[in-house]
Amino acid sequence: MHVTDWLPTLTHIGACGVEPSNCTGPTFEDIDGVNQWNTIVGESKSSRSEFLVNYDQSDNNAAIRMGKWKLLQGDPGRGPWVPPPNIDYKKYKEHMSKADGDPWEFEYGREMEKRSYWTSHLKNKIQLYDVESDPYEKNEVSKDNPEVVKMMLDRLQIHKDKAVEPGNKDSDPKGNPEYFGGVWTPWLDTC
Repeated sequence: MHVTDWLPTLTHIGACGVEPSNCTGPTFEDIDGVNQWNTIVGESKSSRSEFLVNYDQSDNNAAIRMGKWKLLQGDPGRGPWVPPPNIDYKKYKEHMSKADGDPWEFEYGREMEKRSYWTSHLKNKIQLYDVESDPYEKNEVSKDNPEVVKMMLDRLQIHKDKAVEPGNKDSDPKGNPEYFGGVWTPWLDTC
C-alpha cells in the first residue's frame, strides 16, 4: 500500500463501512491512488502495479517502481548505504563484495565543483534494479533489460506529464535562524 492509496481506501470505508458488502464506494478520476480495502481485509491481492517513488523537477531526477523493477533517472544523490537492522552481516558483506558499481557513487568530501560534474553528467543516467533478487540495489541491470527500461521510462513520462509545477521560492536571508537565537521561526508578518 502506498500513501496515495489512503484517499480512495479511506473514502471507501467511510461510504461502505468495514463489513464485507457489494458497495463500491466513491470513484476518483485520474488519481494515483487505488482502493486497497479488499487487500487489507485479505479478500484479494493488491491492485497496485506501480508507484512513483520520486520526481524532482528542480534536480531533474525521478524513480518509479513496477513489480520487481525499480528505475532511477538522473542523479539519485550519494550517501552511505546503511544495511537494514537485524541482518546477517556476513551475508551482507559477501553480497556487497560481488556488486558492480562506480566507486565515485558513494564518496564523501568532494568539493562543490564536483557537484556540477555530477549534475551535468548524471542528469540523463538510467539505472535499473531487480529489487526482488537484489534488494540492496547494487547490481545495475539496465543494459541487460532495454525493453523494461523503455516501458518504465514511458510510464515515468506519463507521471511527469501530469505533475504540477513546484511552488518553490527563493530563500529569504531574513529567515536565517542566526537572527532568532539559532531557532527556525516564522519571520514574515501574518494577516
